Amino acid sequence: MTKFPKILLLLAPLCLVLFWCTHEEDYVGTYKCKHEYGEETVTLYPDHSFLQIFADSNGVDSNEGRWRTESNRFVLDGWIMFKAPIQDEDIKLRLEGKKRFVFTDVINNCIIIQEDLPEFNPCKE
Repeated sequence: MTKFPKILLLLAPLCLVLFWCTHEEDYVGTYKCKHEYGEETVTLYPDHSFLQIFADSNGVDSNEGRWRTESNRFVLDGWIMFKAPIQDEDIKLRLEGKKRFVFTDVINNCIIIQEDLPEFNPCKE
């Protein structure tokens, strides 16, 4: 094998990674999820701020924070998980919480908050 094809074999994976990398501007937009407990909307702005709105039969709650990418992870700083009327205590503990950092991923245009509860993962419109 000549040097030229060897170099191509080494560069090909790098080119694929660069071609398919998500850039921060790709995250900007509105993400929504509807489930039996309400509707959540998360809007990510180009200035790295976000607005989270949760509407249910009790009214509307909102929250603001900042977002960023860090070591190939998506980070929401100031995320708050709103209370959900779910009877299962284990699920309640995972869904309820105070403002905090959430290290997550964006997969197929959805913010993956609860991998095992996909109805709580808002997806880009």
